[in-house]
Amino acid sequence: MMTSKLMAGVALCGLVAFSLPVSAADMPVRAPVAKAPPVAIFNWTGGYIGANYGTGISEVDGTTATITGSVDRADDRFTIGAQLGYNWQIDPRWVFGLEADIGWLGIDRHRGDWNDPAFTLGVKTDWYATARARLGTTNGPSLFFVTAGAAFVDVTNTFTFAANPTASASKVASGWTAGAGIETMLGGNWTSKTEYLYIDAGSQSVFDPATAFTTAYDNRFHVFRKALNYRFGGPSVQAAALPAHNWNGFYVGVNLGSGLSQVHGNTNPAIGGSFDIADSAFNGGVQAGYNWQFAPHWVVGVEADIGWLGFDRLRRNWNEVVVFGVETDWYATLRGRLGYSTGPALLYVTGGAAFVKTTNHVNNVIGPVNASSSDTSSGWVIGSGLEAALGGNWTATTEYLLIDAGSQDVTNLAVVATPTRFENKFHVFRFGLNYKFGS
Repeated sequence: MMTSKLMAGVALCGLVAFSLPVSAADMPVRAPVAKAPPVAIFNWTGGYIGANYGTGISEVDGTTATITGSVDRADDRFTIGAQLGYNWQIDPRWVFGLEADIGWLGIDRHRGDWNDPAFTLGVKTDWYATARARLGTTNGPSLFFVTAGAAFVDVTNTFTFAANPTASASKVASGWTAGAGIETMLGGNWTSKTEYLYIDAGSQSVFDPATAFTTAYDNRFHVFRKALNYRFGGPSVQAAALPAHNWNGFYVGVNLGSGLSQVHGNTNPAIGGSFDIADSAFNGGVQAGYNWQFAPHWVVGVEADIGWLGFDRLRRNWNEVVVFGVETDWYATLRGRLGYSTGPALLYVTGGAAFVKTTNHVNNVIGPVNASSSDTSSGWVIGSGLEAALGGNWTATTEYLLIDAGSQDVTNLAVVATPTRFENKFHVFRFGLNYKFGS
């Protein structure tokens, strides 16, 4: 499975060069010399508190020793929480910090299994928390960081057969988390942050006395969130001192990151039940776009991208000889962007059309008798992100995209007489580097 180590190493930046004022005493002229404007001091050292919101996605896999196959549970829900931390600016370029957070992660996915609807397997989460170290490099007003540490998730896994009482196991699962992000100064004591976290909450077993089945769940979660922080002490920088940045113009760039499939499938209602396919995969590609800065703080733009989205998961359905699968190759989007500029950073939302080369599979492990449907699926995409100036014509971005690629039908008469419908949804977390042409 993909982990957030793919996120590391993406934070790239340069050091802002400051001009020093010239002393009037050194000038051999009688006329008074105007004082140079004060030099902006970007100070990341200090304690802070804040709030965050975003999207949480489950990547849960369940297996039973006495039954072949597995069950995935893929769900996405809104997250909200709060954080506090402390940063030490080691030198003008490097910042080390500690951060703790707690929040709501409302995953709640319970479904009867495909062709075995009497068996219901599920996952539910309440709160989650992390305690992490952060290491970042700064160009002054923005911080590009990686983060890792301990994670805790209040998670309940369930197993139910027919009218029997629900068997469940609930605990505060401990595990680990890793991720990366960008934080930028807004002026005064305020900063805005956009980050991605991968959370591995370990495994949990559920024993059902009615069937004598023990189901082992591997619980993994992905969180993409935005945050607003307030730093105690003197202001990091006055809003008027934030360096200006010209967002107008054409740009090109590259991106890389990780993604998660959230594929749901079902067939004829007479069969009953459904299945999920949860998979994590590498993504990477190129983008190009154009921005218009139509007001000092507002930017509108268009962006197109194309890249690799490498999902490839075939899973034998629990208690069946049927294999369901999803495979993707390339993907592309064409989107509008609307952003608010702080000067050195752009906080934006985005949306538009999406295209994904998707193949869905319905196979029979006995035979084998395989069937698949492959198509360039069209759908829609929405998301948000943060883009920060690095110096010169370079910027770095971190963004989240939700892609709905629509549905696809696969018919395999050796498995079932009616088509199996796949609802293909994908989550993309990626970091990018852009170069803007012109001044």
